[in-house]
Amino acid sequence: MLQPDENCGPDRIAQWASNHGVELSVYSMSVSTDMPPSLDGYAGLIVLGGDMGDRDTAAYPWLEDMRERLREAHREGIPALGVCLGAQLLASALGGEVQLGEPGLEAGVAGIRITDEGARDPLLQGVPEVFYSGSMHNDAVVRLPEGAVLLATGDVYPHQAFRSGTTWGVQFHPEVSPASYETWVGLEDHTANPELKARFDASVEDFWARDAIVAPACERLVGNFLSTVTQERR
Repeated sequence: MLQPDENCGPDRIAQWASNHGVELSVYSMSVSTDMPPSLDGYAGLIVLGGDMGDRDTAAYPWLEDMRERLREAHREGIPALGVCLGAQLLASALGGEVQLGEPGLEAGVAGIRITDEGARDPLLQGVPEVFYSGSMHNDAVVRLPEGAVLLATGDVYPHQAFRSGTTWGVQFHPEVSPASYETWVGLEDHTANPELKARFDASVEDFWARDAIVAPACERLVGNFLSTVTQERR
């Protein structure tokens, strides 16, 4: 697991991985920018989110190293899951395009609709046709890589989940708990924008209120990915 941002850790994935008998090796860029030079010996790859963007490679050169690991996974048929920034890195690594999203910030609990292709995809088996997940992003995948399949969409941003080969990207944060989301909100400086602060505060309350429907669907989605990893390991 590659962690670009110290504030965007494995969160719920840690327990879900344990439930599936998957051992996580977490490489946090806040600790060291060294990461495995290849995926040799690993059965899967997860790239988490972060406050930086796909176009910030000049400031964070190791973003290109993450893209290369995602390309390797795609090339070698190793299951990989990109989350938020991780999904954007996957898209750009494979020839798609990421830009600042025209609709603006998507934060809080986002509604996700599974497409016809998504209903047949292993990642989304058993996930409700319309489900909900935590989300926080300004950038977005505006063009999928050639040959990628759109698996889920939303009212604000259309490219919510996609697959290319054995690599998947999700724009939302299936791993994030309400407590972690509340921490993210607390890191933002809203003093100059009371309206945005009120919106964020409301989104925290909404997440806590709806987590009973958020958590099961997200656990199923991540569990489906972890199942592909354990199959690859066998």
